[in-house]
Amino acid sequence: MRYNATPHHNAITTAAHAHRAARRGTALAQRRTPVAALAAAATAALLLLTACGGGDDAPANNGNQTATAQITGVAATGAAIAGATVRAVNAAGATASATTAADGSYTLTITEGAPYALTVTDGAGAVWYSYAPAAGTAHITPLTTLALLDANGNRPLADMVASWAGTRPTDSAVLQSAQRVNANLRAQYAAAGIDASALNVFNSSFTANHTGLDAVLDGLRVAIACNAGTCAQTLTNPAGDTVLRWSATASTTGISLSWTAGAGTGGGTGGSGTVNVSLGACSSTAAAGTWSMVVQTTVSGVAGVTIPEVCVDGLPDKPQGNDGFCNEADFQNELPAGVQVMSCTWADPVGTISARVTSPITLDYQVKYTFVQR
Repeated sequence: MRYNATPHHNAITTAAHAHRAARRGTALAQRRTPVAALAAAATAALLLLTACGGGDDAPANNGNQTATAQITGVAATGAAIAGATVRAVNAAGATASATTAADGSYTLTITEGAPYALTVTDGAGAVWYSYAPAAGTAHITPLTTLALLDANGNRPLADMVASWAGTRPTDSAVLQSAQRVNANLRAQYAAAGIDASALNVFNSSFTANHTGLDAVLDGLRVAIACNAGTCAQTLTNPAGDTVLRWSATASTTGISLSWTAGAGTGGGTGGSGTVNVSLGACSSTAAAGTWSMVVQTTVSGVAGVTIPEVCVDGLPDKPQGNDGFCNEADFQNELPAGVQVMSCTWADPVGTISARVTSPITLDYQVKYTFVQR
């Protein structure tokens, strides 16, 4: 394994490997099947691993390469939360911060390591919370706070953020709670012309302009009071009158959300979109009804090696059950040389594969594949 200490050389080599990963992955994924996409992602992971970990033309990890994730969004309570500090923490406990603009928008760069918790304090001293399952969009509002509180079992959110590197809600739990927010606010959404079945309060298109979702926020005052480790939420109008009483059992029938920004229920199996493999966030223009596959890779036993997320857009469907994900001969045949699958599990819509790279270096790694309908 050759060691190159020059950061400039490291960056060039990593970029070259990433380009080859995306190019080879795109060619495989053009077969337009989830199986081909799995192989594409495995190819990308292998090339990125060798880029970060060593090999004849790649530097060994020397502490100079740190993958980052960019998170953007709007912080608002109806009015934009301007000039405030947004703080984020990743799954390893690394933190970052950014300042909101006059319209409440922010852009934050943090060491990669999903999922991410975010907080902002408004001018009145209230702290609001949000969640990002990957790089991309994460708005911070009273509604995202309600969803996280629900996902956290109505326990104090400050404690949740403080222990984020150890215990935290899952992506699916937070998404289910976002659906519950919509279920509780169906009437308010309808009055503002919002489709409760499709809007994800965390990442759907949103501007603090007093229309649409922001109009709903204008009409709400959310207060959260915690006592002895248990919190209760109160929702009133600006005059202080109770708007509704939060129901943890509100029916979410007809509400089907995804983590894809701006996506609703999809509708249909797709198949007409262009397949695209890219590093980082999924495309915001993928065809409705198609599927995106978010690939998150974790390397075992090598400190400081972080693999950028890979997204495959435009898939016609997701794998059908454990056999469709784990036992496809086509997937095994398409795996690049030097990759051995050690274990495989499927829990719709997430599959996890533990694998070993044996050439040009030996590394164990785990890949999480999350399928999201657009």
